[in-house]
Amino acid sequence: MWRKFAEKRRALGTADTLWFVIDAVLRRLSRGAAKAVKYYLVAQPVDAGGAVTARGSIRLYVAEGVDDVMRQAPRPEATLQSRFAQHSRCVVAERGGELAGFIWWCPQSYREDTVRCDYHWYPAERARWDYDVYVAPPFRMGRLFSRLWQQAHQHLGDERVDWTLSRIDAFNAGSLAAHRKLGAREIGRAWFIVAGRLQLMVATAAPYVHLSLGQRSVPALRLNISDLPPAQDAAP
Repeated sequence: MWRKFAEKRRALGTADTLWFVIDAVLRRLSRGAAKAVKYYLVAQPVDAGGAVTARGSIRLYVAEGVDDVMRQAPRPEATLQSRFAQHSRCVVAERGGELAGFIWWCPQSYREDTVRCDYHWYPAERARWDYDVYVAPPFRMGRLFSRLWQQAHQHLGDERVDWTLSRIDAFNAGSLAAHRKLGAREIGRAWFIVAGRLQLMVATAAPYVHLSLGQRSVPALRLNISDLPPAQDAAP
């Protein structure tokens, strides 16, 4: 047990490892009814200059709705449908009808689908919310992750957007490292304790603290990105 704790501490740092332990204890004692969640809120500069080159037989396209390829994702179809209902867009990678991966972005306020939270940002025209970058296991040894990002950034560049915003699970060291390589900078943090219908949120952005007693009570987290420089000055 101590060895596992030490490994987590090396990967996540002391504070996030302690939060990870709290989450594990809550889930165990409640049989999955309670959890502790921590998100880093980050901004990445849009780099629309990199050309997306064709590699092998993998095809990238922007989905117009949930199709047969997307239905292979380890996500409920209702979740995918709700994302399109929020006007989200999705770049999908496929090979011979097999799902290879995808990346999503939302052009307006985004409703989280793991905890109760709405993310808002201002000035709204400067950014889009990107989320759920997924690469299927058989394709994780290649460069598909970066190709998905390049394809999405080309579309965002056409929309004259210079930043994407996202939340990263504090327990996902790999995702944190990958976003840092893309020039991500932290713009906030949010902590959630969820126990059944009860949810407590503490964040570094307004409204800072929110107690929710039911599904209809959703905090609206407001992120001020007016101080971010032009993306071309911040690209890695």
